[in-house]
Amino acid sequence: MIWSNNPDNTYKLKKLKDSHIRKAEKILGIQLPKEYIEILKEQNGGGIIYNAFPSPKPTAWDETSGYIDHILGIGKDSGILDTPYYIQEWEMPENIVLISGDGSEWIAFDYRFTKTNPPIIYLNNDSNEIITVANTFSEFISKLFVQENVEVIFEEEPQVTQLEVEQFIKENNVEELILAIDRISWDIDEMDQIDLDWYTDKLIQLSHHKDSDLRKSVIDAANVLDYLIDKETLHSI
Repeated sequence: MIWSNNPDNTYKLKKLKDSHIRKAEKILGIQLPKEYIEILKEQNGGGIIYNAFPSPKPTAWDETSGYIDHILGIGKDSGILDTPYYIQEWEMPENIVLISGDGSEWIAFDYRFTKTNPPIIYLNNDSNEIITVANTFSEFISKLFVQENVEVIFEEEPQVTQLEVEQFIKENNVEELILAIDRISWDIDEMDQIDLDWYTDKLIQLSHHKDSDLRKSVIDAANVLDYLIDKETLHSI
């Protein structure tokens, strides 16, 4: 058994059907490993009981291993079908399928040179490094382990100010606007310097922007803050 019993399981998707598998393979243009499908039939994605995998080279986590706490299932919204969006957002190589990670670090099926039985790679987008960590998914799963007493230092992200966002809008700095919108939506409860009415006005304004990625980030932010934003404003966005 690989899956964690944690009830707060962000990555657990609805029960997998054969039709979901066929649809995903058609959309992505690949054949998924049978061992991957087998574990998803037990549970379609979610947190796992392990936290590390061996790596032949240093990663952001450790000198000889990398960090992993979940495996993505088949579907959208925290599933492998989000891969095209993240490839574009983080400028990662085409022909990979993300199966774990977030932000700058990912684990993926590497379909760059094959359509079946892909090796498993670790991608660090901060260093632009790609490391092959297993020849097959089966090998990758068999080598997962629990690594204890590892000190992980998380750098606190700088706060975003309203003045900075206004400047990004003035400069039409789409990349910084996307990052700022996402950061505010997740941390607004801790951001005393961000006024909710001002923020929702900016979301409405930016929902008309010509850049589709920016418009999508606005929708994502509104969904995150649906407990704070009134229905009329949500409808406007």
